[in-house]
Amino acid sequence: MSRMTDVLVVEDDPTLGDVLDMHLAAEGYRVRRAEDGEAALARCAEARPDVVLLDVMLPKLSGLDVCTELRARYGPQPGIVMLTALGSEADVVCGLDAGADDYVVKPIRPRELLARVRSLARRLGADVGTAQLTYGPLVIDMAARAVSVSSRPVKLTTTELEIFADLAREPLRVCSRADLLQRVFDTNHAGYARNVDCHVTRLRRKLEAAGLTPAPIETVHGAGYRFVPPC
Repeated sequence: MSRMTDVLVVEDDPTLGDVLDMHLAAEGYRVRRAEDGEAALARCAEARPDVVLLDVMLPKLSGLDVCTELRARYGPQPGIVMLTALGSEADVVCGLDAGADDYVVKPIRPRELLARVRSLARRLGADVGTAQLTYGPLVIDMAARAVSVSSRPVKLTTTELEIFADLAREPLRVCSRADLLQRVFDTNHAGYARNVDCHVTRLRRKLEAAGLTPAPIETVHGAGYRFVPPC
């Protein structure tokens, strides 16, 4: 029997916290709670969860600060879904820059949120095989879930790695946003396409900072993205 997925709900609104707790428990998740940023870090230090549902506007320490600290301490796990009433593209980018894997705008629709949690939990536990993709100075080690450029590690979130690996497996193949939504996020909801674009933007910045200029992800206008192997 597989291990239950642990979810930490970090939400200062007790009514919303109770609703999330109820829906997650009904789906079979083990749920813990925290109502402020400091408590969230303490809960993760006690027993690291698989997924954190993290409100942005929190007492004591903001959700963005908590996300940044979790990434600094623990790397790509736990998976982090930001929950916020702030839904502009700039807000999404801020959440992803802090290290979030996904971003859900309030008011929260429980079925949508559960789908996001299922998708993230799958990505975290996915058997990606042992293949190593090498393109010039770029190495994508699927077994280690790691990326390096000229032997220097590039820190990616779980979602960034999944998107990058999906593109890199078939160089020059044009992959639409709908394709990435289906394969990486397990959804065909067009409203999530902005998240794909933000993840790709973040990926490009990280790869360019690591020395791949231009980044090997090319936009094909009106069609999607493709991976262009670096020399």
